[in-house]
Amino acid sequence: MQCNPRLCFHHFIPDDAVIYLKAREGEYCLRTEDVLKAIEEAGDTLATVMLGAVNYYTGQYLDLEKISGAAHKAGATCGFNLAHAAGNVLMKLHDWNVDYACFCSYKYLNAGPGSVSGIFVHERHLGKNLPQFFRLVGQ
Repeated sequence: MQCNPRLCFHHFIPDDAVIYLKAREGEYCLRTEDVLKAIEEAGDTLATVMLGAVNYYTGQYLDLEKISGAAHKAGATCGFNLAHAAGNVLMKLHDWNVDYACFCSYKYLNAGPGSVSGIFVHERHLGKNLPQFFRLVGQ
């Protein structure tokens, strides 16, 4: 199994370092309270929360503000994959204190294949000397 660059940097084993969430039995969507509970249970062992903002299969739009707040309360950063959210739903990433996010423009922004992607980094992180992790996909 290929190691995620950030996990490898910190010498973590992915199966031990990643918390996977799934819907309750008989349900298809994550409940916000279950996400918040998982964050609270992980507590100060949690480094970052990374979730898709909109679920591709169900269309569920997560409560980004509540999840970001819970992550910060636990001492973790919080980021979202906005592939199915950008151009599709209202987002106030800065106001909701989201630390980072990534998105593409070829889906709901109607840019087409080969179009640009983007990232959001909250301004409170600008100017900090943080580790940077690069990964090329499709080699």
